[in-house]
Amino acid sequence: MPITKKEIESIQSKPFKEPAIINFIFSILSPLSKVSAIRKYIENSSGGLNGQIFRHRDKQEYDEATKVAIKGLDKYRNKISLLTPFMDHHIWWQFMESGVDSAKNSDNLELRDKLIEYAIFGIEPFEGYYVAYSYLEFSKWKYQTQDYEKAIEYAKTASKADSTWAEPDFILGWLSLVLGDGDAETHLSNAIEKDQKNLFRVTNNDVCKQYPHIINKLKAKYSEVTNEKN
Repeated sequence: MPITKKEIESIQSKPFKEPAIINFIFSILSPLSKVSAIRKYIENSSGGLNGQIFRHRDKQEYDEATKVAIKGLDKYRNKISLLTPFMDHHIWWQFMESGVDSAKNSDNLELRDKLIEYAIFGIEPFEGYYVAYSYLEFSKWKYQTQDYEKAIEYAKTASKADSTWAEPDFILGWLSLVLGDGDAETHLSNAIEKDQKNLFRVTNNDVCKQYPHIINKLKAKYSEVTNEKN
């Protein structure tokens, strides 16, 4: 099953203890990695490609990092794992998230458009944090290019992809206020339902503050949150 933002946070909050088997495997692979054919195989594995992405990021080579992520998307698009088929969706969308996270630091519109194209025809289901993260960034990119219809569409996809992550709903509310589509209160309410800290965020956001009647409605609806803040 696709992993949600809440599940990722739960995993990250727990101390990591490296299993002894990992050290054993590395002790075997380390000498073998000096063999050209084996080294090439490792470099083109999921872990190897992710390692390349991280190294390019460390050097602020964001275009190159994005290109490696796209290479991973190509390689794993139709790959079916015999032992862990349940990981195929996760691996593909993790490459997408890595590519998007790199491309957002670049002005290369061609690479951004390619990621969006790949995502539209991505591995289903369109669920999980990596899907949500990618589509929310797509929404921001489209807003920057004044393609407001796509900005809202992609933010809605992000909201549906991960029911535990409030950020897409906050962005949808913000977009609704800026663009005047009338659904702002609903989206902002959804954001607060998922994460109550968003009430404080709404009341202090420069755009939201231009709509005090919405803020007052949300404060009344979530008065217990307001009382806790005070």
